[in-house]
Amino acid sequence: MKKTVLCIVCMLMSIGVMAQMSTKISAKLAKGSFATYLTTSETTIGTPLGNSPIKSTASTEVKYSVTEVLPEGYTIEATALNIEGDFLNLSGAETEAKFLNDFFKSWIGKKFILSTDKDLKVLAIKNYDELKTEFTKTAEELIKNLPAEGGEGRAITNEALKKVIDSQMTEEKMISTINGKLFDFYGKAISTGMMEDVEIEGMKAKNTYVVSAPKNSDVCTINCTTVLAMTKDDLKAMLYKQLGDNLPEDQIEAMKPQIDQMLESGMVKIDGKGQSTFVFKKNGWLQSMESTMAIDAMGSKTEIVSKSTLKESK
Repeated sequence: MKKTVLCIVCMLMSIGVMAQMSTKISAKLAKGSFATYLTTSETTIGTPLGNSPIKSTASTEVKYSVTEVLPEGYTIEATALNIEGDFLNLSGAETEAKFLNDFFKSWIGKKFILSTDKDLKVLAIKNYDELKTEFTKTAEELIKNLPAEGGEGRAITNEALKKVIDSQMTEEKMISTINGKLFDFYGKAISTGMMEDVEIEGMKAKNTYVVSAPKNSDVCTINCTTVLAMTKDDLKAMLYKQLGDNLPEDQIEAMKPQIDQMLESGMVKIDGKGQSTFVFKKNGWLQSMESTMAIDAMGSKTEIVSKSTLKESK
């Protein structure tokens, strides 16, 4: 009996210690402060029948400069210094792959004026309408110069390609594309053992955190375990949205009965798990981020490895 009581006391003490390992991620920056990040990612998609996996890589270098410090938050100028992508091994879709490379390269040198709260959580892109108009026009010009539909190296129609670009032009998606995971935690109070519902490219998931922030340390480290948590209804909503972003309406309607049938039979399943580590400096800038995510979708395995490093800051 005494041993049982002692175990319960020890458990309660452990929970109390875990609850104390909590910190709010925020930044204390001055006008003229800046940070430049290099982010790389590699995606490997398994293919059936033992064929070689499909691989794509991406690399971005973005500089963030604080141009205004206001009582309610910051104005930050994010400039894409370099964007590299390698989608060219997508057999049968070489034209679309080159189009994506050329489209995202048009972002180089463009300034994204970010509005944040006082913790550095990104709220909006102040010049969003201007950027959307410019990027949409660039995409239209690139599409005009593509080889004829149905030719070698063409996988989808021009109309479908326009829908793909339109799906990338929402303000939320543009913020995600230029920032990646760099600003994910600002404004959040994270504690060890805390669980949070999140969404990753339309997939619902649950994060569990472990925080390390010693009093005398110059950094705060957050370790995150991510597990996909998709119900049948979640899968259905995600698949419909993905189709809506990439295909004409008549094709979507024709495919819905087949998708519903596959969902009812249990053939469509998506499982996934990942690990991430975020290290923040004392002034709030993210120092580094490393992330791996493995996803199994109906037997096709995808692995995504990402890394962000702080090249310079002030």
